[in-house]
Amino acid sequence: MNGEFYMKEHSVGSTKIIGACDRELLGKTIKDETGLEVNVAERFYGGRLVDGEELLRSIRDASSVNLVGNRVVKTVLESGLGRVDNTRKIGGVMFMMIIRI
Repeated sequence: MNGEFYMKEHSVGSTKIIGACDRELLGKTIKDETGLEVNVAERFYGGRLVDGEELLRSIRDASSVNLVGNRVVKTVLESGLGRVDNTRKIGGVMFMMIIRI
């Protein structure tokens, strides 16, 4: 499906940071029973709608990746670009961070 994820690229010097989320999560706040919450803010995640292939191409050369959503995390895990031990479930929604040093 085209436009399955929102993705925004941020640049800080030579550092490329990607924020991406499942389409329906943009603008929502996800909370768990411990009080931990993630704001899926449009200013960080709300760039453009992309499909899985475009998302994976962008992630390959990013320094840091922040993903929120079961589908987006599953896409990255299945591609081999992320690892399960970099994930956490918050309020039933998968969250993943990848940092390359």
